[in-house]
Amino acid sequence: MKTYKIILAALLALLALGAAALLFALGQGAVADLRQRSQRLRGETLRREQQALAALAAEHDEWKNLPAALAEFRRAQVISLDDFARFRRELNLCIDDNGLPAPDIAFRFGPVRGGLQKVSFQFVLRGSYRSLKKFIHDMERKPKMQFFSAIDLSGGDSGSVTGRFSMEAHLVP
Repeated sequence: MKTYKIILAALLALLALGAAALLFALGQGAVADLRQRSQRLRGETLRREQQALAALAAEHDEWKNLPAALAEFRRAQVISLDDFARFRRELNLCIDDNGLPAPDIAFRFGPVRGGLQKVSFQFVLRGSYRSLKKFIHDMERKPKMQFFSAIDLSGGDSGSVTGRFSMEAHLVP
């Protein structure tokens, strides 16, 4: 019976040793899994930070290009003070081309702000509705920046229409 006890004790010891080895292996697997998750999370965080940095760098490049783009916009769209006389001639030609009598145009120059000077002007035109409509359309198609700030049309005698126009332009002094 002694040999059975020794064999049984040896088997129990081996079983306990196997269970301890299994628990140790499971613990190592859990630790390795936690490490992998932590590394994956750090990698994802790093990728997100790199994407955010790339987006920020692209935005920074856009900001660096902004002064040149603004200068190009001003050159292409804003009337220079030298071109203002040409703009006035084009306005008068547009009025004349649409068969409207030449009006008195009152110009009011505002202060220079942000490198631009606002010029407001008002005038009254009398003619057919079609002529006034075509005048408005022709002026809106002009390439430089000038705007109608107010248009007031009213009917008159014998089918004529009176239009009170307020316009503004922004000039580069």
